[in-house]
Amino acid sequence: MRFIEICKRICNSLYVDKDTSRFIKHNKKLWQEWRHNQNSPVILVDLYEVGETIISWSYFVNILAKKYHAKIMSFAPPKKLTNRTLRKVYDSFNVTGHIVTTLTQEQKNRRDTLSRKIVPGIKTKQDLFNLTVLDTWIGIDIYESYLRGYSKPTVDLGDPKLNDMIAEGIGLVIFWQDYFSQNKVAAVIVSHDCYIAYNIICKIAYRAQIPLYLPNIRGIWLINKPLSVHDYFSNFREMFKKLPKTEQHKGLALARQQIEKRLNGVVGVDMPYSTKSGFGPANDKVTVLKKSDKIKVLICSHCFYDNPHGYGGMIFTDFYEWLVFLGKMSEKTDYDWYLKIHPDPLPGTYDIIEEILSQFSKIAVIPHETSHHQLVKEGINFVLTCFGTVGHEYPVLGVQVINAAFNPHIAYNFNWHPKSIEEYEHYLLNLNSLKKTIDVNELYEFYYMNYYYVMADDLFLKSYKQSLWDLSGEERMKSGIYRYFLDQLTDEKHHEIIRNIKGFIDSGKSNYFSRGPE
Repeated sequence: MRFIEICKRICNSLYVDKDTSRFIKHNKKLWQEWRHNQNSPVILVDLYEVGETIISWSYFVNILAKKYHAKIMSFAPPKKLTNRTLRKVYDSFNVTGHIVTTLTQEQKNRRDTLSRKIVPGIKTKQDLFNLTVLDTWIGIDIYESYLRGYSKPTVDLGDPKLNDMIAEGIGLVIFWQDYFSQNKVAAVIVSHDCYIAYNIICKIAYRAQIPLYLPNIRGIWLINKPLSVHDYFSNFREMFKKLPKTEQHKGLALARQQIEKRLNGVVGVDMPYSTKSGFGPANDKVTVLKKSDKIKVLICSHCFYDNPHGYGGMIFTDFYEWLVFLGKMSEKTDYDWYLKIHPDPLPGTYDIIEEILSQFSKIAVIPHETSHHQLVKEGINFVLTCFGTVGHEYPVLGVQVINAAFNPHIAYNFNWHPKSIEEYEHYLLNLNSLKKTIDVNELYEFYYMNYYYVMADDLFLKSYKQSLWDLSGEERMKSGIYRYFLDQLTDEKHHEIIRNIKGFIDSGKSNYFSRGPE
């Protein structure tokens, strides 16, 4: 049985479907004149499997390589190199080699020496989170890679798998420091600035002052320090003020229209990935909340496993620790506490919530399908999230929201934004004195900037937003997007893409948004 399974995998890895084959032929024709010799500096690009991102990279890496007279090489751990179809796609847009992040025996010896020295000193989750090795902060990446890799809600310091991941992270620091010292690296291109497979090389690049880009089909980012890719959230207000008055008025009107649709229960408004609405009509026949004069607090939970520090600046090490903290706060306060799980909970979510709340009886779980309108009608006063969309949904309904992380709404006053656990605790102990006047025009301004302004909708496609409706998630991740892109591509669009990417690279700006480099 094992032999048959291996044979199937080999066959699948060799098979190239017609859409991928067409994309490969397109690339070979397009980029064949843009090759460089083997003595050139190198541009490193991670071996990433998502089709819509690969389209953007096929252009971006070649335009960048032409600027730096560089060769292009991908990097990946050994297990990724078994995907021969993916390697053929990369080869088609001038990737001339693949770097396997495997350590030499000498590097393994250095890794093991450091691991033996470091691991005994990790006594707390915060110790792990803060871990710096050879002047490189890798604790956050080990922490989040462990959560995602093993579907864990929080770190188990006694888990041998964690020690293996710490060793892996240390090994990658050694590998990339050695590589950068022995090779001339012109630029690095990655799909993520998180997790050890991607973010450790990012941090080595930052220290070496080497340009690091995150291009994708809906925008481009140039970053030079950890947790900075979303810094633009802080600038939304200033960015909006610089827009022409006509665009400001149209943007606010569009935002109001879209928010009203979402609050009226329309599914997928500016969130096509959503399959359910949390804003169905209230049920007059059911009462969800207790009838009392106490302050009513709603916790809106997050997915435990995936990148808790995706926006940066979260004041807890993970979502599990956040919920435990809120459980303790529920015991210190005389409020009515409730928790609502996301409408599309991942497997295992209920078990984790049940485990946490078994320690804190004052928090009641309400059915995840309960309409937010129902909760507002019954008197919810405050909503707690780390950085969720409820931050711009509940204020429209007159309910105050308190975040626990750097978040998309950070530039605006329609949310509370504590900067430390101490400030957060102060807010929670004094909810009766928290009063915030909510300016809906601020909220509409945020909505336009976040959902429309920052997205370069037509950078590669006629409309990326439209592609979200035209294609399934699998089609966008795999080869369906190749067909979609090529069917739309014209000579004029091809030259426009090159012109726009070249303009961004030459500008030195941090972001490519709907209006270009910024």
